[in-house]
Amino acid sequence: MDLKKLVIRSFATDQDFSRLQSLLTAVEAIDHDGNEISEQALQAQLNLPGSIPDKDRWVIDAPGEPQSLIASALVRLPPGINNADANISVHPDWRRHGLGSSLLTKVIERARLLNVSAIQIYANVRHPAAPGFLQKHGFTSQGAYTELRLSEDGHLPPVIWPYGYTMRPYSEIQDLSILTQAMNLSYILLWGHREVSENEMASWLPNFNQQGLFLVFSEKGRVIGISRVEPSPERTLKNRGPTGYIDAPGIVPQHRRLDLYRALVLTGIRWLRDQGQTIIEMESWGDKLEVLKMYRELGFKDIRQLACYQLKLTTGDKPE
Repeated sequence: MDLKKLVIRSFATDQDFSRLQSLLTAVEAIDHDGNEISEQALQAQLNLPGSIPDKDRWVIDAPGEPQSLIASALVRLPPGINNADANISVHPDWRRHGLGSSLLTKVIERARLLNVSAIQIYANVRHPAAPGFLQKHGFTSQGAYTELRLSEDGHLPPVIWPYGYTMRPYSEIQDLSILTQAMNLSYILLWGHREVSENEMASWLPNFNQQGLFLVFSEKGRVIGISRVEPSPERTLKNRGPTGYIDAPGIVPQHRRLDLYRALVLTGIRWLRDQGQTIIEMESWGDKLEVLKMYRELGFKDIRQLACYQLKLTTGDKPE
């Protein structure tokens, strides 16, 4: 097979939707990345803000099998952000033939037209080939996203707050400026987080469970930490059992210490279990290794960990 005869073409939703789902299913069967590949999940991806499928997605047809795809790629620029998200998927039987590099060329060309400053791609740390491919093409590691799960088995230590620190649920505070301050300061300098405005917080707040939104205050009464937990209907459906969700706790840099992180996450776990949640899942963006280690010592196990790789766009950047 002359690979030069393989044509990269734009994605056509009507004819390619089911083919793309079949390709991603084949990829997931080998890689076990934990990606959602249902029809509903894929449809939601196509409808994300900033997504223009016929301009921002490409596919390669299987030679001699027009009903099958062997590779796909996408790039998407979320509103209000100058970094584009990208992804490249190659069928396991067609890897190491240069298809990824060819698709990356399309991704970079489109990103330049969108006038973005950088491209971000996530790679599962369990598969060294993906990080190796990205590093070869000039991408550098920025931080890691870790998804963890805690089952109902196992004994948890008591919640012990360090001297001088107190915790209060937001339902008792009801102050949007304090909540916004907590969100912005508690995750500062950590990859995967950005500053939010009070207007954004006001738009998100109706979707939060305010009794499961915990704020931590210092001895001087200043907000220095935050944790958000809630029962998750989506994860409950996926796991076929009551599942609670934890957005990993954040603490302002001057107060970052393991006993505070531990007290915050244990508070969230106990609250969720009081709500009848037998499975608890947590997402962590950019937490330090010692914090993740502490979560694992409490009984959390990794579902997956994805490293974010970024390529800054400058004149002349092209994949080899």
